[in-house]
Amino acid sequence: MPARTFRRGDRTIVVHEPERAETSVHEPGGDAAPTYVLVHGLGMAAEYWGGLDERLAQSGRVLALDLPGFGDSPKPAEALTVRETADLVAELLVEVLGDGRSAAARPVLVGHSLGAQVVADLAARHPELVDRIVLVGPSVNPRERTAHQQAARFLQDIAVMDPFAFARGVFAYAEAGLRWVLANLRPMLEHRMELVLPLVRADVLVIRGDEDRVVPRYWAQAVAALAPHAVYAEVPGRGHEAVPRQVGPIGDLIVGHSRGNRVGSVLAPHERRAALSKALGGSTTTRVGWVLRDYGFGARRRLVQLVARRPPERWRTGDPTLPDVVLVPGVHEHWSFLAPLADALNGAGHRITIVQGLGMNRRSVPETSRMLQRALARVAAPPAGRVIVAHSKGGLIGKHLLTDLVRGSGPLGSAGAARLDVRGAVTLATPYAGSARARWFFDPSMRAFLPTDVTIVELQRDATVNEHIVSIFGTLDAHVPEGSALAGATNVVVPAAGHFRLTASPAAHRAAIDAVAALADARLVPVDAPSRP
Repeated sequence: MPARTFRRGDRTIVVHEPERAETSVHEPGGDAAPTYVLVHGLGMAAEYWGGLDERLAQSGRVLALDLPGFGDSPKPAEALTVRETADLVAELLVEVLGDGRSAAARPVLVGHSLGAQVVADLAARHPELVDRIVLVGPSVNPRERTAHQQAARFLQDIAVMDPFAFARGVFAYAEAGLRWVLANLRPMLEHRMELVLPLVRADVLVIRGDEDRVVPRYWAQAVAALAPHAVYAEVPGRGHEAVPRQVGPIGDLIVGHSRGNRVGSVLAPHERRAALSKALGGSTTTRVGWVLRDYGFGARRRLVQLVARRPPERWRTGDPTLPDVVLVPGVHEHWSFLAPLADALNGAGHRITIVQGLGMNRRSVPETSRMLQRALARVAAPPAGRVIVAHSKGGLIGKHLLTDLVRGSGPLGSAGAARLDVRGAVTLATPYAGSARARWFFDPSMRAFLPTDVTIVELQRDATVNEHIVSIFGTLDAHVPEGSALAGATNVVVPAAGHFRLTASPAAHRAAIDAVAALADARLVPVDAPSRP
């Protein structure tokens, strides 16, 4: 197998490239064949992939890597962190394939175990280089992030491991040396996959062997839930090694993914919630602690509301080429409740618009939506347009406003969409399907969140504007047990717990900034349909 060497200082990657089949094409019709880049796991090397590289070479070019210190690559002075390895691989991709400006220069990255961490980190921080990635047996389960727990899992996996894969693994570990393997174990355990995945914009395929003892199903599904554009698949009869033999099923999945086919399943909302709760929510005691902290945070922010007088003057300034952000708080909240979120958006260059007169946001969703429309109409829309950023009930108001604009059923009529120039809505912890826990409250403004409420039902059924909505939510929300996923919208899960604390989460702030940028070039297109009541 031909090989080339890539060096940066004392860090070396050896690239093995099997011969391509002469007939390899992406699809009948002349599209360019893809390039597959294979990134092995801890202690392994390019040989780990067995016959998968030859299988993939039937449909495109294959680059199988020996990461620094493994296989044919010499050891550097120190073990690299996952981020350093990802950056090194990114530099290699630019040198070998180009800077990603053309589709042909953007490979399909395939990572196994630790290699999956490297691939995800690269995709998150170098999005221009990759459109599609495959994460096979992605590590590390956050609930088992210690060396002895991982060792115990590995010993369990040996019981279901293919003898051929076991022998190959023992040889690879011996060749690398136990000391070097352990030196690379620490960076693997320190890397936080759950913080990286929400930032990945590439299409993701998560593959797990259905007998994998190292990567439990709930964590593999949580990986698919945390990545915004992910599908999930399992390979029967395989453990954590997953690949070395019977490469056909995995090869078919990877090739299908490279062609844009949906080869896995999109997790249902209840599957996402269950996986994330188990992977990141911790024990019942831990979850109770998070809920109490969430209520404490909410109480403190409401005390701030009592003394807040006017929005900071700095919120009025920003980059005029970026959309203005219209801040819409939740029920019993006013603008000051969302100050941490607004500060983050303003720090990213957005001007913040506060609509006065909403009080504590206890009016009905339709009434508040139309008040908001009339208020925004009094000020000319900026050239870059507006994006609503809202929390909880504010998200329902945002969706109602968008629906009014596309249907011409609001107070501004058919001219509303052009006049307000609202590009979309970014919502945090919004109860799109309502909340059964609203029945615990006697306050009518809270009981309006019941799943049977007419406005909730109407908004749930009407998907006209869902593509203009980015719904951001965390791993635990005691107020919205039904979840905040919205069909047809872009749903982003961030590694943060709490209904109220989400508004102060740096991960949620980053997701909101990215979401506003994604909506900046959108336009609401009015539709001809009967007006809603």
